[in-house]
Amino acid sequence: MASIRLPVTFGLITACVVVYLAVAVVGSGTGTPLNAGLVNQPGNVLILGALVPVYVAQGEAWRLVTSAFLHAGFIHLAMNMLALYFLGSFAEITFGRGRFFALYFISGIAGGLALLYFGAPNSPAVGASGAIFGLAGGIFGFAVRRGTFSTRDPVISQLLFITVINLGIGATIPGVSNTAHVGGLVGGLVFGYLMAPTIFSHKRLVAATPILAAFGLEALLLGAWYL
Repeated sequence: MASIRLPVTFGLITACVVVYLAVAVVGSGTGTPLNAGLVNQPGNVLILGALVPVYVAQGEAWRLVTSAFLHAGFIHLAMNMLALYFLGSFAEITFGRGRFFALYFISGIAGGLALLYFGAPNSPAVGASGAIFGLAGGIFGFAVRRGTFSTRDPVISQLLFITVINLGIGATIPGVSNTAHVGGLVGGLVFGYLMAPTIFSHKRLVAATPILAAFGLEALLLGAWYL
């Protein structure tokens, strides 16, 4: 079964779907009908975990993580989960479960950090797209470090095309944050580049070094933002 072969990918998809259903249920208790909440998530519930820079400034840094599991509506969720399935399937097999899991979270946080630095302070943001763009970035960074990045490679060329198209679409749709997309892409690229030399190592310390370095860099960026 694919879920056994790709436990992290399907685990992340399941988590996003469960959170989506839970938000609709909670919203039904605050005045939003359940059927309506399943189509468009209730804003009064989303705001509790959304990434809002002014709230992060008040110490709620955990929103950098929670916001990546929230989605504004069914189409938003469906599109992101479809992209996560296809990119995650490739990345999890290529990098391994642990590195893929780290790549996803590092990219998601990187997208959130980009919003903190360059987004509107009062605008709430939700969605896994920053982390998903980071999966593409991780593949690019890995290929660059390994010396295999080439537009003649069908995987690289198709992924570049899809990335550019999605950034273009994001630039034309109101409410879509390309800032988070680019932040996640860059975060994933950096981690993919750092991870590449360790990909075939079975030593935990070697494998953990780029993960710790990436999270450490993000901690420094978050700390600098607070200052």
